[in-house]
Amino acid sequence: MMTFAEYNARLCDKDLLEYFQYLLMERIENPKDETVKDTIAELQGIVIPNRLSGKTVIELRQQNKLAADLAEQGKIDESVALLQRILTVYSEHYSAFYTLGIISFEQGNFSEAFDCFKHAFDNNNFFVDALLRIFDCSICLGDTSEVSELLNKALDLIPNDPELLETKRHLENCTYPERLAKYIKAPKEGDLKQELLKLKEMLESGYSSQALEKIRALV
Repeated sequence: MMTFAEYNARLCDKDLLEYFQYLLMERIENPKDETVKDTIAELQGIVIPNRLSGKTVIELRQQNKLAADLAEQGKIDESVALLQRILTVYSEHYSAFYTLGIISFEQGNFSEAFDCFKHAFDNNNFFVDALLRIFDCSICLGDTSEVSELLNKALDLIPNDPELLETKRHLENCTYPERLAKYIKAPKEGDLKQELLKLKEMLESGYSSQALEKIRALV
């Protein structure tokens, strides 16, 4: 990530967009480089619009990192309180919404997590991780109806992003990435029979699209 001094130097610099395009190329060549991905998201979401000073951008990033660390330590209340303070300073801070989403997701609150990740993505369409997590929540909720439109929106901006393209393949093939395996529990035999009976009723009633979403969830 850029230093405070580099942010201040670049915030009003005409070469900032050129630097951003360079990072997009780096992202394609080094898809696993988290630093490049995070810098792209932060530049597009906060720095390029020039909504905050370089100092504030750095401070909020550090606070968000602290909040994420607190959550990992199990100090959820402290983490959430810090994230709320970040959003008080800057209500469109996509990373703060993302961290809130991670907390909700790990607690199994997939619907709440979906809303947080959606806020993160709405505030920064270049934030690839938010889209990936929206997909994760959708799979866990058994409803991927909103993912396609959001995915296309992201791909319009960064059409060659490797993780977005992988997500598109999962969506088209009704599959999901390995990272979700521990969150998706196979239904018990009795529960499965009940789900199949519901599926049969939906098909007989002409609700084919809803039945398809249920099939995807069961698979």
